Amino acid sequence: MKIIYNLLTLAIVVTILAAGTLTIGSASALTGCYSPTGWFASEFILNKPSVNFNLDRISETENVTYIRSSVIYRSHYNDSVAVILTPIDLFEEKGLDIRLQIPTMNTTKITNFLVLETNVTDTRLLDLDMMGGRGTGWILDISYLQLYPNQAPTQVSNLTKGNLKVTFIPHTNETVPGIYIAISAENTTSLSSENMTELSNIFDGIGYPTSYNMLLREFDSRISTEEEFDLASALGVSADDFNWFEAMTLELEWLRNNRVVTGLTDQDIEDIATLAKDAVAEHNFKGRYYNDNWVQGISEEMIEAGVTQAFPGEPDCNGFSSEILPFYSVQNFNDGFRPLELIFESSIQGQTIRMGLIGISILVSSVFILRWRRGLKKRKRHSVSEKKDPKLN
Repeated sequence: MKIIYNLLTLAIVVTILAAGTLTIGSASALTGCYSPTGWFASEFILNKPSVNFNLDRISETENVTYIRSSVIYRSHYNDSVAVILTPIDLFEEKGLDIRLQIPTMNTTKITNFLVLETNVTDTRLLDLDMMGGRGTGWILDISYLQLYPNQAPTQVSNLTKGNLKVTFIPHTNETVPGIYIAISAENTTSLSSENMTELSNIFDGIGYPTSYNMLLREFDSRISTEEEFDLASALGVSADDFNWFEAMTLELEWLRNNRVVTGLTDQDIEDIATLAKDAVAEHNFKGRYYNDNWVQGISEEMIEAGVTQAFPGEPDCNGFSSEILPFYSVQNFNDGFRPLELIFESSIQGQTIRMGLIGISILVSSVFILRWRRGLKKRKRHSVSEKKDPKLN
């Protein structure tokens, strides 16, 4: 019978691990990473109708990297940070996508657990008061997992406090005797006296029919090791501490000054930079222009209007290597005053200059016509006077 229960326990644990919501003797069943690549970046699509771009200007210069349709160069705020420019034409969103990306590195966290586990056959989960740890610092988490085909989901109860986790999983369901019980203690190979006291109190609190000290004799113990892979900033500064406002402001001003981007106002730059910290580099969370405002993320209104769609699926955990960056920083290449270029570009500045020139032209023409008419009238009066008084000749 014990062999059957152990096989059942193994099947339950494997199923839970595959579900990615609970582990016995480890912190979590990690799929992907906790910190995706986009969490180390800030991204906007410059889709405001009055904003235009021309990547030919920067493509002709040195110290840029090309990956497919994207242009990559070193940030002017911090030359260890990448600036990625990509033309976007997706759904109804069209414009230049700008992404400031902190390089990342892979990290591995190794955690050891002491795991105690047993199968009891004479107790029902229904008879235990899982809320019995209220007010003592124990946190209850209950989930329901489909552990058995053609059966209702099974209740999985976790009680956690400090480095301790106690898990209860019924063999069949909550109303039938039989429970798999597991205790995991993080970063230790033996239970401390404080651990023993806490476990004794929680088993008494939930109304377990025997004392914890009696139950402890039935536990099998083992040491479990978990390797947790994740991404971290390779900059020496975390994404939370990085000054996204200044970095985005400086980069947008540089792009505007060098005529890569036109039609971007000072207010646009300030609004974008203000959102930069929260506009992480994932399609669903990046910044965009909508309803006459710069906003972060995607709303239901955007989706219903067909402006864009939310992208499902796992986030990008591939990271961003600093080796992708060019060797040197790109320099100013088009920041001089070019009046003809400015006049004919489709930007607010260009439109303002054109309107000003039209106004000046109208004013000059009006003055010329007025003076011409005055001269004409004067000549007519002089001609009439000569006819009336021939002596003037």
